[in-house]
Amino acid sequence: MKILQLLEDGKINSAEAMELLKTLDSERESTASAKVMTTEQKRALRVRVDGDKTKVNVNVPLSLIKVATQIAGASMQWIPDEAHEQMKKQGFDLTKIDFDELMRLIDQGLSDGKLVDVETEDEKEGNMRIEVYVE
Repeated sequence: MKILQLLEDGKINSAEAMELLKTLDSERESTASAKVMTTEQKRALRVRVDGDKTKVNVNVPLSLIKVATQIAGASMQWIPDEAHEQMKKQGFDLTKIDFDELMRLIDQGLSDGKLVDVETEDEKEGNMRIEVYVE
């Protein structure tokens, strides 16, 4: 290491060498934290609706979802009532999703990948496919 060479050559004393080593260690920790945060910031909940008449792509950073879980129920109004009913007939009720539990699982890394994959036919919209996943 360059610091040890400087110490050996007498260009810095032991106290200065320790201070430089602490600074380097601190910088390494900051860089490692920044890399982790960057990876976490890139993770997103992705919702895809692909229908004969409707196409929707929504990408929401997980960090934002953590704040917005309280209003998740309101977003259900965007799905047509007929699609809700069709999904219920197929045994899938969107109103029963526990968003707090979902966020806990995502935080633990247990729910990366596809969470929901539904195909349905709506009288107004035609065939629809709804996918929800984390990546």
